[in-house]
Amino acid sequence: MTRVAELAERLERIERLLVISTKEAFNVEEAAMFLGLSASRIRHLVWEKGIPHYKSGSKVFFRKSELEGWMLRDRIPTTEEIEQEAYSYDLRH
Repeated sequence: MTRVAELAERLERIERLLVISTKEAFNVEEAAMFLGLSASRIRHLVWEKGIPHYKSGSKVFFRKSELEGWMLRDRIPTTEEIEQEAYSYDLRH
């Protein structure tokens, strides 16, 4: 790939990311870019109802806030939080 083609590709990606950052609803490709997944993985998650989405006919859409919630759904507590919970448990029992 030539340097010019590489720069053009990077500029196109930056442009798409800027457009996505201003939107509240995404199509499959935009959701994939937002989440850092492939479009085929997004379609598979839709098929297995593993990701929050909306359908209008055969088109699939995603709400940005719901994707963020889905992405952050399995928070892992810090060691400090676990120790605090254990300390609180000991005090109660």
